[in-house]
Amino acid sequence: MAIYNISTVKGGWIDKKSVKSGTKAKLVSETNPMPSNFTNEDGSVQTQDVAQILLQGEQEPKNIKVNKASIAALAEAFGPDSAKWIGHTLTLEVEKTQFGGKRGVIVYLVPEGYEVKEDLAGYVHVQKITDEGMPVINLDEPPAEEPIGNW
Repeated sequence: MAIYNISTVKGGWIDKKSVKSGTKAKLVSETNPMPSNFTNEDGSVQTQDVAQILLQGEQEPKNIKVNKASIAALAEAFGPDSAKWIGHTLTLEVEKTQFGGKRGVIVYLVPEGYEVKEDLAGYVHVQKITDEGMPVINLDEPPAEEPIGNW
C-alpha cells in the first residue's frame, strides 16, 4: 500500500488560469503522489504529483499539480530526489489545451536551460536546450579552409 505525505495539500491551490507564461517560481516542498478526484476503470483512485510552489512576488506558497513532463525535466536537471528540486528558479510555461474532451490549462515547470517542445508525434516535453546542428567554433584556432568544389 502506498504511503502519502499529506502535508503538501495544506493551503490553497495555484490558479492556473491567472498564471502567465514566463513567471518565475521556486518549489518549496518535495513532490509527493496524492490521491486525485478521479478513478481508474477498476474503481481505484488515481494519483497526482503535488508540490508547493512560491511564485515570484507572492508571500504564500500554493499547491500545484506537477505534470509528468515537468517531473522528467526536474529529475534530469536536479536528480531523481524531489527534495533536491527545492529552491531552484523555474520558469512557468502555460498552455491552454484539451484533455479528456475538456479544455484546460497546463502549467509546465521549466528549469533554466530547458524549454517546452513538441516532438514529431505531437507529444509535449520539457527538454534540455541543445546546440544540435550548430557548428562549434573554437576561437583559439584559425578557421579551417573549406573546399570550394565537390561539395
